[in-house]
Amino acid sequence: MSTRGHDLEDLLGQIEALADRDDRVRLRDLHDLIGVRAFGPLLLVMALVALTPIGAVPALPTALAIAVTLIAGQVVLGRNRLWLPDFVERRHVSAKKLKASVRALSRPARWLDTVVRPRLERLTEPPFDRVVALVCVAIALMIPPLEFVPFGVAAPALALALMGLALTARDGLVVILAAFVALGGAGAVLFWVL
Repeated sequence: MSTRGHDLEDLLGQIEALADRDDRVRLRDLHDLIGVRAFGPLLLVMALVALTPIGAVPALPTALAIAVTLIAGQVVLGRNRLWLPDFVERRHVSAKKLKASVRALSRPARWLDTVVRPRLERLTEPPFDRVVALVCVAIALMIPPLEFVPFGVAAPALALALMGLALTARDGLVVILAAFVALGGAGAVLFWVL
């Protein structure tokens, strides 16, 4: 089963429908639902965690950067479906909590759907998705040294969040915006180092 719609609200609706089937949802079923689009939402979630106060926990931004590198590396290698360890895919999530999360995200998703939408889609499709994934690896590699700089991970995390949003919504214009944010972050790194 794969997601056909490109908007975030539609994706959340499909996740809620999956949660309506049982009291618990296996991560494997969620992964199957999201399908090849899994990279975008995973990237978005990981980057948003790095942008929150939780991202200030020592070593967490580096751990997230490693996860982004491992996942983006699979896209660079051309995998059609992201590999997740079996023990992760077998885990369950409470359907009630999943539905509550979907409801909490519905309003922001509705707003985002008015801002991001499929345009310049070619930049989010093969072979360009590999280039985007390679850029995400480069951005993730900037995070570990910046972890020691106050608010240092903000620019790369924002760029990764924008890349995740762009891939989820198939919005190539947001890919371009994310690239500019990443370049700004790289410039800040060079300024800080030199």
